[in-house]
Amino acid sequence: MSLSLFFYGGVEGEVGGNQVLVKSDEMSLLLDIGCNFTRWRGYFAFPTLLPREPIDYFRAGIVHEELREPSSDWIKSDVRACFISHAHTDHYNALCTLRPGEDGPSIFMGETSALLIKARYERARKSPAVERARELLEQNLRTFRTGARIEVGDITVIPWHVDHSVPGAYAFILDTPKGLLIYTGDFRLHGSFTEELRRKKSEQFWEKAKDMASEAGGVRALICEGTNIGEVANPLTESDVAELLSRCMKVCEGLIIVNTSTYDVDRLRTLRGVASDAKRELVAPESFLYGLEALKEDPVLRADEKLPDVSNYADVRDEVRARQSEYVLLTAFFREREIIDVEPKPGSYFILSSSEPFEEESEIEFERLKNWLELFGVPLYHIHSSGHAHPHDIRKVVKELEPEVVIPIHTARPEGFARFVSDVVKRYGGRVIVPKRGQEIRL
Repeated sequence: MSLSLFFYGGVEGEVGGNQVLVKSDEMSLLLDIGCNFTRWRGYFAFPTLLPREPIDYFRAGIVHEELREPSSDWIKSDVRACFISHAHTDHYNALCTLRPGEDGPSIFMGETSALLIKARYERARKSPAVERARELLEQNLRTFRTGARIEVGDITVIPWHVDHSVPGAYAFILDTPKGLLIYTGDFRLHGSFTEELRRKKSEQFWEKAKDMASEAGGVRALICEGTNIGEVANPLTESDVAELLSRCMKVCEGLIIVNTSTYDVDRLRTLRGVASDAKRELVAPESFLYGLEALKEDPVLRADEKLPDVSNYADVRDEVRARQSEYVLLTAFFREREIIDVEPKPGSYFILSSSEPFEEESEIEFERLKNWLELFGVPLYHIHSSGHAHPHDIRKVVKELEPEVVIPIHTARPEGFARFVSDVVKRYGGRVIVPKRGQEIRL
């Protein structure tokens, strides 16, 4: 009986674009079908030059040619299922390359991710690639919640909710004929969701994984994200972010502008709390609001009142311009349109509450935004807590699970990751394998 892992994306220094093929005697499945945007930008540009056909993803190497069914524009037919860990595009944006039709692979994702991903494709510019993705979501989508047991051939996949900067993010435990595999997806141990679980003393993913590993005789392999390895680590928690945002809002005499993610419900809840204390109202352009509108269909988020009320900037434009000290303007992707329109007065602040740009194109956009802020005399602050695990938390996970093999993914510095945990792994007799693109790892 054999089990092999093939790594087609998220490796060799790629942050994002995860594509992991798990192949057993009976079948194959994919863990994420993401798009690495550094590779993507080598061939495409938003919004002027987008992939039109699914074949474009293979041509540009966004999806490895080895995954392609010969003489087709889709992934090999023996791939029976694809599991999407969460609704960030670097984990699902090559969805259109899956085989279409009712006999195509089942696409598994959390209920919350399904709402967000469907909403994005509904807004996307029409093309054969977008139409293929919509068709797949219509015919092949299967949703889950934490603890489901999904049988795919001789492998059972158990999704478990993890803390990340988008709601409904999951890690996967794979119970295989060769033992347990754990795929972390993207995770952290310092956000609001983790704090909430600790208060409730609820079972967290890592506790569940340890229990299953104990019963199964250990973890054969841990496929672990390492986004923050080798980077300038920011140890702030979501509670720290709330305190720093509150300080800024208390002293700001003008408009507060916050650049953050449209999907980061934790950060939006934090902003709602500190804005309310400062007697300010949240507003955002329509392009920012579609994710929140989609999430209103999630019964858990709706019931727990986790979604903040955010007004459409177009509806209150004149009020914001006239009474700037009463508002917080939310924006994303370094968008300057509303900032130019509102003309922030002296005493206003801009708060970058997301990661700093790390690619050339984003850096250019950020520089343009900073030029406009300087023109209006608006200082810029960076207040952010990462959506990814701190390095010390990655060591903690490796220590507690003691996997036979640790495989770094979703990191710009995989060799650094390997060295960072080498002493821990050596202590219990494991090993670290840094995969190459297309490499097979047999278990």
